[in-house]
Amino acid sequence: MPSVDTARAILSTLDALGVTHVLYCPGSRSAPFAYALESGAFGGHARAVLDERGAGFAAVGLARTGALPAVIVTSGTAVAELTPAVLEASHARLPLLVVSADRPGELRGVGASQATDQARLFNTHARACVDLEPQEPSPRLVGQLSRALAAATGAPTGAPGPVQINVAFRDPLTPQAPAPGAGGLLGDEAPASFVPRPTRVLPALPARSRWEDVVGQARAGLIVAGEGASPRAAQWSQASGFPLLAEPASGAWALGGVTPFEQAIVSSDLARQVDTVVVTGRPTLSRPIHALLARPDVRVVVADPCAPWVDISGNATTVVADLGAPEGPVPGHLADWSMSVQALSAGAGARIDQLLAHESGRTMIDLARAVASATSGPLVLGASNPVRAFDLGVASLSGRLVYSNRGQAGIDGTVATAVGVALGLGAVTHRDEASAPGSPRGGKNAGPARAPRVTAVMGDLTLCHDASSLALAAATGAQLDIVLADDSGGGIFATLEHGRATTPEAYDRWFGVAQNVNYEALAAAYGVGFARAPHPRELAAILAAPAAGPRLIHAPVERAAHLYAAIRNILN
Repeated sequence: MPSVDTARAILSTLDALGVTHVLYCPGSRSAPFAYALESGAFGGHARAVLDERGAGFAAVGLARTGALPAVIVTSGTAVAELTPAVLEASHARLPLLVVSADRPGELRGVGASQATDQARLFNTHARACVDLEPQEPSPRLVGQLSRALAAATGAPTGAPGPVQINVAFRDPLTPQAPAPGAGGLLGDEAPASFVPRPTRVLPALPARSRWEDVVGQARAGLIVAGEGASPRAAQWSQASGFPLLAEPASGAWALGGVTPFEQAIVSSDLARQVDTVVVTGRPTLSRPIHALLARPDVRVVVADPCAPWVDISGNATTVVADLGAPEGPVPGHLADWSMSVQALSAGAGARIDQLLAHESGRTMIDLARAVASATSGPLVLGASNPVRAFDLGVASLSGRLVYSNRGQAGIDGTVATAVGVALGLGAVTHRDEASAPGSPRGGKNAGPARAPRVTAVMGDLTLCHDASSLALAAATGAQLDIVLADDSGGGIFATLEHGRATTPEAYDRWFGVAQNVNYEALAAAYGVGFARAPHPRELAAILAAPAAGPRLIHAPVERAAHLYAAIRNILN
């Protein structure tokens, strides 16, 4: 049973089921997939990626843009390298396929090289695991793949997320009987005659409940949007008179209608009047929001199409899959309430301006405001300090696509995620993909893309944690500016209780962990452009300057931990 034939059948089935990108990490046991890719078995975008961990987070970035990616790895520790990305995809409800090549059953548990118990490595974090023993291409194989894709996309019901397809291959791992005189990786071998006919499984639409039946009457309401929020949140807000408060990466900002400075608003005296909150997505960014949702005098209505539903404070009154907008006119008292909240937000903005005017102008919040005003394209924000700085201090992200790995809120893989976002949005100068020549969705050196440049903002530890993914940025020609907000280590902890519980020396030793890195040399080593912005106000000119391919912009900032609490309480 030629392994390459099975690999071709798997890839062509994934292609037919809508997989858009394949990221292939080189290996011997996974080599049948390389031969199958070279033969044109997959018609989408395919490329080789050296590092499995980077490939996993690039797939996370792709999935965040609406793509359906698959990562192919060899056996052993290569599979385990995908664990952080699998956790992020699981908690963020992102479809991601892990195709792991494996040794056959007789080579497991006997001390064979590069063999381990990997078939269910991701355990509860994977929506499903399909363990395929060596087999010929068949309708049964295609059926198993169809079910795997359905689980990854949450179809017909369920939450999207990662799925593992573990494929055991026996030798030979190479194409068989090449034609005489054939050249290249594959030669002139004819592809297998098996043509897969996969089953497409469509997701069910969640039942939409009437606003009047679920939310009912309210004196003062809010809509709180976190990551993965409903695209109807702005419609609910406009029709109900409930102001919409949204985290930067909620998706709500792209559609407009968001009231800024959510943390200052819910920390104000006016917020004591709130009696009803509609929650959509996963609001995990701020403690003031969590405190609001935990209040016993507040009715919390959760709109979540999947189980387990989001109820971080354990205070939900009602959970529905979806909500329709209110049908009648906005009641007068709620219209007045909405206007009061809008006026409060405007006042917060003015006070924040005054507060920052008396500071150094070199803080993370100043940098966030500079990036927001100087760019108009997609943003990828580090899940630690940067996303909080944008949430606290930026007046508008209206119309912007904003991404952040808030599924697990870790700093891992942020550079690779930004590269994946650029790939998913077409923001690349060249693709250099391994799709077969003439492929309708692949091809090599596809030329400049029209998509706007992606701007990623991350701290120095986040950049250092994923520095090797700069190679992926260079290899893809990502139209990507990486703004390195360098606060000399882990500044986020200084804004938490740890910044008050220890001495400055102990803080720097155990929490700050500043790295001594020559970032210009680092960028040069990976073939990435470099610029330096000694002050946030200089960012505008740098970001406006034409650039081809990825660029690292080193922007030193002060920690200024006191500003975070000051802005939250700016209205008190």
